[in-house]
Amino acid sequence: MIEEKELLEALRLSPVKLLHLERLSDSVGLRQHAIHGVPLLESGYTVDDNARALIAMLDFGELFQREGARSHCVKFLSFLNFMQMQSGWFRNTLRFDRRFSETGGSGDCFGRAVWACGRAVNSWLDENYRTNARKMLQKALPLVSQLSDPRPVAFAMLGLCEFAKAEPKKIEVFETIEQLGLTLTGMFELNSNQEWQWFEDILTYDNARMPQAMFAAFQASGNKRFLQVAEKSFRFLEEKTLEGEMFVPVGQDGWFPKEEEKALFDQQPIEAAAMVQAATAGFFATSNDDYKKTALTSFNWFFGGNKLGASLYDKKTGACFDGLTPKEVNLNQGSESLVEFLLARFCVEKMRRQKI
Repeated sequence: MIEEKELLEALRLSPVKLLHLERLSDSVGLRQHAIHGVPLLESGYTVDDNARALIAMLDFGELFQREGARSHCVKFLSFLNFMQMQSGWFRNTLRFDRRFSETGGSGDCFGRAVWACGRAVNSWLDENYRTNARKMLQKALPLVSQLSDPRPVAFAMLGLCEFAKAEPKKIEVFETIEQLGLTLTGMFELNSNQEWQWFEDILTYDNARMPQAMFAAFQASGNKRFLQVAEKSFRFLEEKTLEGEMFVPVGQDGWFPKEEEKALFDQQPIEAAAMVQAATAGFFATSNDDYKKTALTSFNWFFGGNKLGASLYDKKTGACFDGLTPKEVNLNQGSESLVEFLLARFCVEKMRRQKI
């Protein structure tokens, strides 16, 4: 594994590059896919990507340059506004011709939008922009308690925990965080045994998001039961994805069903990035340096600390390749890969500034 001091020194010397983000963006929002480094116009736009991009640009503005981030944040907020329906739910996909391609979005899309709105409320943005995000969040809030799948629950929890930091007197927000935390706790207890400590009977995608949300819920509520679930599930995920000093995520080509073998490929940037973010949340919740080490190991996946020894980071543009196949890097550079890399990059920066 790359030495902590070496990695952090490289980060200090390597400025954040937003060239590919700007290539993938237009006046509407962030486009979904790219063929190699060229935007694939017909792929259109998604709330999933624009919500994550909003969070990333809020982090960028907080850590580096607000003026450079502001216009992106407003654009991504505007996209979320357009995609929210009167009911409070969010459509997910918009075609390149500006037409909706669905009548309603997924639970993941809704949860990510709630997360992004909560982060925007608890941010450096001007009050009028934060008010806009607050209105979207309030419109969505009655639907949050209806979520039942673990990932949407986790995404929404993360957003509400951000909202609670900005609005500490809103009792209903804390009550909803508690409810969602108990929902994930119930899933964990239902599916766990001594060998399998997880929220489902399979490890699939964006896995570390549930431990991350439980760490956040513990910090918001003080409920130590949430911390116990966060730590147990995170340690289980570590056990299944760390091989020595290398991060080996669950592959998308088959995933990892309980009592079966883990798929090694196709490995996706979202898994490494989510692990970095969850480990960072664990570090800030507990001050345990073990989380810091896992964060750096997982982040090093992007730079060659993986099964192929291949770098997925494009130094010239700041882009990220879309994943690892059994023999080579997937050379497409879509928005999910890019934004997840940025989110991981900013987590490491936050820890660095805390003198990790």
